[in-house]
Amino acid sequence: MSEHTVKRTGRTRWFISSLLSSMIILNYFDRVAVSVAAPAIQDAFHLTGTELGIVFSIYTYSYTIMQIPAGSLLDRFGVAWVTRVGMVIWSLLTMSMAFLQGKLLLYIVRFLIGIMSASAFPAASKATSLWFPPNERSLPNSLFDSAAKFSNVLGAPLVAFLITKFDWRTAFLSIGIINVLFTLLFWFYYEKPEKHRRISDDELKYIQENNLNANDEQTSKFLHTLKVLFTNRKVWGLMIGFTGYGYTFNLLLTWLPTFLKEKYGMDIMSSGLLTAVPWLIATFAGILVGGWLVDYLIKKGYDSQKVYRTIIVIGLCLGFVFLGSISLLSSIVNLANNLFGGIIATALTGYLLDKTGSFNLSFMVAGIVLLLGLIFYIYVLGDIKQIKIPKN
Repeated sequence: MSEHTVKRTGRTRWFISSLLSSMIILNYFDRVAVSVAAPAIQDAFHLTGTELGIVFSIYTYSYTIMQIPAGSLLDRFGVAWVTRVGMVIWSLLTMSMAFLQGKLLLYIVRFLIGIMSASAFPAASKATSLWFPPNERSLPNSLFDSAAKFSNVLGAPLVAFLITKFDWRTAFLSIGIINVLFTLLFWFYYEKPEKHRRISDDELKYIQENNLNANDEQTSKFLHTLKVLFTNRKVWGLMIGFTGYGYTFNLLLTWLPTFLKEKYGMDIMSSGLLTAVPWLIATFAGILVGGWLVDYLIKKGYDSQKVYRTIIVIGLCLGFVFLGSISLLSSIVNLANNLFGGIIATALTGYLLDKTGSFNLSFMVAGIVLLLGLIFYIYVLGDIKQIKIPKN
């Protein structure tokens, strides 16, 4: 059977891609809920802007700390079990948000949720490399990356409605229940290709014959791998470049509803609905440009290095327009992104809000970080190609 026929008839890997994207959406629902409910949470716990920044950033502290351990756990135990355990515990912790009393418990639970949800993005990345040959990965990667943005499109109006109709505690309880139901679906459906019960022989053959990474064993030692990666210029270019994007992403993810309330006096329902608009645009842009357009241009014969670099640069430049208006490697990149883009962005914004009484300086800082990321992508990352890890 020809490769073209197998690609048309084999659909299991695309169901897996949809499952991974749904997991990312729910992984971000918790963060979206805290963002939309922030004014209500601030009133309930009598938080200053700085303390609200801690609520946002303490999640990212633990999420960041767990990035490299999460990558190592995924390599050792596999996507299925690490994700199942993580989803069960983070679902229960999300539900517990509905019953919290006192700032200390609020900080502790946010910290624990960050630990248990840290494996989601590295798991989606690793699963995609197992299920998709290299020539097909752009679209599924863009799908689960865009899912992080799309979580705001679905979650912000949903949480705003639940808070308006009931209260913020009901919103967290509802999201926790949704997570539990999805965990059951993931538990029974996800497996790696060779163990999946619903994959056809033709599709499995296609994946195995075209995916050199599908059955790779982890032959490199963990510390040796870290040394190779951290002494590679490309890794630093990718980490700091991605942080430029991550700073703006996390600032808007956490603080946008509060900004709309403070700046324009919007109620929670109005801010929730308006918050969804830029994320809807970002979602479709990510899928169409980062997924479909990249594959299309490469298949047309354009140089892949130029295609990737051009898309990255254009994407970061668009970030300035918006600001003006208002596997182990993936774990390392995510760590850097959350350390600077997540922790500092969320905490510093709260501090600057208390000191200045506005978000203007926070947006200026985000623009500077975005420019720095653009410089590192252009001049430090260099050619976009796989980093080889020697066995010795």
